[in-house]
Order: sequence, then structure tokens, then C-alpha cells
Amino acid sequence: MLTNTYLCAMILAMLSTLCCFAQEHNRVKIKVNLHGIDNEKLTLRFDDGIVLEERKPGRGDSSLFIDRPIHTPYPRISTIYNSQYCENYFIEDNAAILNLFYDVSKKDAPVYSYKNTNITVIDTVSNKFYRDLRKDQENELSKLTPFFKKHGHEIRTNDSVKYELTSLIKAINAKSMSFLATNSNDFFSFYYFKDQVLGLTNFIERDPEYYTHLLTYYNNTFPEKFRQSGEGKQIVSDLKQHISPVLLKENMTMPDVYFQDNHGDSILYKNQKENFVLLDFWASWCGPCVQQIPDIKALRAQFSADSLKIVSISIDRDSASYINSIKQHKMDWLHSLDRGAVLSSSLGISSVPTVLLVDRNGKIVYYRNGGKLDVDRIRSIVRKD
Repeated sequence: MLTNTYLCAMILAMLSTLCCFAQEHNRVKIKVNLHGIDNEKLTLRFDDGIVLEERKPGRGDSSLFIDRPIHTPYPRISTIYNSQYCENYFIEDNAAILNLFYDVSKKDAPVYSYKNTNITVIDTVSNKFYRDLRKDQENELSKLTPFFKKHGHEIRTNDSVKYELTSLIKAINAKSMSFLATNSNDFFSFYYFKDQVLGLTNFIERDPEYYTHLLTYYNNTFPEKFRQSGEGKQIVSDLKQHISPVLLKENMTMPDVYFQDNHGDSILYKNQKENFVLLDFWASWCGPCVQQIPDIKALRAQFSADSLKIVSISIDRDSASYINSIKQHKMDWLHSLDRGAVLSSSLGISSVPTVLLVDRNGKIVYYRNGGKLDVDRIRSIVRKD
């Protein structure tokens, strides 16, 4: 059981910011048995190496099943009870069973697991390497929580506070990286680098030199079997985005990042037969995205497929919601599921709706992030060609 509640919170926060890309190579099936637990207070978070999916059992359920593709040697699952008690686990095999129990007499940890199958807890008690690493950082870590309590409200606005926080984070990371290098073949070290070292960098503003240092360390430290996983490749992609961020704008050439349609075929938008390609980045849960669907339908009805190819790229995490939304709104054009905004993020697209119009040479001739779609301008550009 995690003894450091701050560490637990940090792990959960960091997991939610990270994702990776790969084809679906394998699946994991997890059965979670619930014994005497108040389901409304329980949340499960499953990290498949691409996105962090949050699941809650239904009222009265005694078990919950997770059947998902994975892109990491060891997927992770976290249990959060009553927003304060958490456990984190590695899943060691394609079929796993997690048995959760509730005991009110265990005041520090009323929810616990017992007699699991192919499940290992990530904790500071049984993992000596983890325990020694945290002890080595004790001095620096002890300063972090008080710092956030005192300066949390001015982290993004006060330059001296930014500098102090950045220095503290770099000191913590330096100790982590030195320690991890001694045990780099263990997946735990790779996991810790992703969730703790890279997670803390979310508080560091633009610093290409430091991210270059992190990328060099990553490539020189961890074995190829970890770096070549989908999870590993996404780490490289994220670091490169920090080093040389892509900022899409009109009149620039679209980067060579290609999405796949629902049949697995690459969607081309350079040197294509169509005069223009409209790339619509959206999600089923995004209200403004859904509101603009009639405008996109109008464009589809007005222009032939040779004049205008329309591609909607969803950043949904749930493929069922993505498919159901396409059917519900009768979106009769090409679609791609960029689950968790993996490739979209590499293009610097961090929010939806975002719409780009690309000409046959791959030049962006219209770009809009948020706000109402300028249908008249898009019509004018396509007609003029």
C-alpha cells in the first residue's frame, strides 16, 4: 500500500497527461471483483499505454471487466476510493484478476486487495528500489508540497516563483535519473521516468535545452524493448514536441503526420486527387464540435468529393462513443480515431474543435481553433480554385 499520499496523488495526475501511439498488438482482460465496497465511492483508472481510461462500477455490481488493447509491456490500474485512498498496480499478464475488499476497521486503508492473479502492487513497502529512491530524494520532496501550498496561485504568473519551482523540479529529476540509470533494464525504472520525471516537467515552461537533455538521457538509458513500444515512442514524440513545438497556422505546409481511416488506410492530404482536404478535429463529448456538424454536412452536400475531401479526426478515448456519435449524427464522410489525441498532440492540437483546410500541395489555407466555423470563407476558397 502506498504510504505517501502526496506520491499517490502525483502518480494519478501524471498518468492523466501522458499517452502513446502504436498499433493494437495485444489485449488485456481484467476482472475486478468487489467485496463489500460502496460502488459509488470507487473509481478505477486503467492505463493501457495510450490513454488513461476512468471506469466506475454500476450500482450493485459485484465485478467489473476491462477488455482493452495494450501498448506497453505492463499496463497499470489504479483504484481510488472516496477520493482519498488509492492503490496502483502493474498488470503482469493478458488475463488478470484484482480482488478488492472493504474493511472499515482498517482506518488508514479500508480498501485493500488480496489473492490477486497476475497483479503486482506498486508501493514503497515491497519495492526496495522504489523505497531507496524516494529516500534519496527526501530532502527535495519535502520542499515540494509546502511550495505548492504557499505559491500555487502564482506559479504561472510570478517569474521568481517559476524559477524557484523549475530549479526544485530539476533537482528532484536529477536525483531520480541518476538512480534510475543504475537499474534501467527494470520496467519500473522506465515507468518511474514517464510518470514522475516527465510528469513533473508539466510545471516547466518552454525550455528546449532541458527537454533535449531528457531525450538524450532517455535514448541512452533505457533498453530498446521499452523504447520501441508504443508507450516508448510516444515519450520521444512528446519530448520532441517540447523541443521544437509544432504551431500550425495558415500558409504553412502541413507536417508529414498521417492518420488512418476506420479501415486502417492512411489518409493523404498532400498531392492527393482532391483539390482540398478539410480536417475536422473533434470529439463526441465536445458540444461545440457537435454543433458545427450541420455546417460540415452543408459543405459535403455542396461540393463534390473531388473538390473537397472531408476527414473528421476524433480524439475520443472511448471507441464506442466515437462510432455511435458518427451514426447518430449521420456523418457521411471519412473518419479517423486518434484515440487520446496522440497524433493530434504531435501537431500541436491541444483542444477541439479545430478545423484545417489543406490544398492539394499540402498548404494550410484555412485554420480555426475554437469559435464558429467560417463556412462562407471555406466556400469562397474552394470555389476560387
